[in-house]
Amino acid sequence: MIRNLPACQLVSLSAFFALLLLGGCYGDEPPIEPEQILPSLVQLLDDPSPEVRRTAALSLGKIASPETVPALTAALDDPDPVVRQYCVWALGNVGERALDQAGVALVEMLEDPSPSVKEAAASALGNVGGTQTMVELLAQYLRDPEVTTRRAAVLALEWLEASSAYPALEEALADEDAMVRQGAVAALGELADRRALPLLRDRLLHDQDGGVRSEAAFRLGKLGDRTVVAALQTASAGDSDQAVRRWASWALASIREERST
Repeated sequence: MIRNLPACQLVSLSAFFALLLLGGCYGDEPPIEPEQILPSLVQLLDDPSPEVRRTAALSLGKIASPETVPALTAALDDPDPVVRQYCVWALGNVGERALDQAGVALVEMLEDPSPSVKEAAASALGNVGGTQTMVELLAQYLRDPEVTTRRAAVLALEWLEASSAYPALEEALADEDAMVRQGAVAALGELADRRALPLLRDRLLHDQDGGVRSEAAFRLGKLGDRTVVAALQTASAGDSDQAVRRWASWALASIREERST
C-alpha cells in the first residue's frame, strides 16, 4: 500500500498517479519522468488492494514501457478480473515489443472465465502481433466449447490477418453462433483471399442471421470481384433485412465505381 502520502493523500489513487506523471502535487514539485516511477508501479501490481492493482496496471499501460512486460505477464493470473483485463490492455499498448515475452500468454487469456478479459486479449493481440504458433493456438480455440472463447479467437484472427488460419476460418463459417460466423466472414475478408469469394457469397445468400449477411455483403464489396455481382443484386433487391439490402447496394456501387476507374 502507498503510505505517508503528502498533500495528495486525500485524492484517489488514479489522480495520485496522474499527479506524479504531471509533476508532483499540483505542480509544486519538479516533474517526475514516467521511467522513474516504473519500479513503484510494478511493485503495486502485488498490492493487497484490487483497486491499487487496477490503477497500477492502468498507469503501466499508459506508460507502455517494454520493461514492464514480465511483471504485467505475471499479473495475468491476478484473482481480480478487472486487474487481468487492465494488464492485458497494458500489454497491448506495449505492442510488438511484447510479442516474444507475452504473445502466447495473451492467446491463453482467451480461456479466461471473464468475457471482458477475452475480448481485451483479442484486441491486444492485434497490437502485439502473432507468430505461427500463436495462430495455431487461436485456430484450436475456434473449436472451443465455450462460445465466448470462440468469439474472442475469431476476433483475434481478424486483427492478425494470418493467411495460415484460412482453413480454420472456413470451418468457423458453420459455427452455431452467429457472432462467430460473422467474425469468420470478417477475418476471411481481411485476408483478401479470392478463394473465400464463394464462401462469402454463400453466407450472403443463405445465412440465417442478418448480421452475418450484412458482413458478407460488406466484405464482398471490399473485395470488389465482379463474379459476386449477381448475388449482391439478389440480396439488395430481395433480402428480408433492410441492413443487408443497404450493404448489398453499397457493395454493388463500390464494385461499379472500381470498374469505372
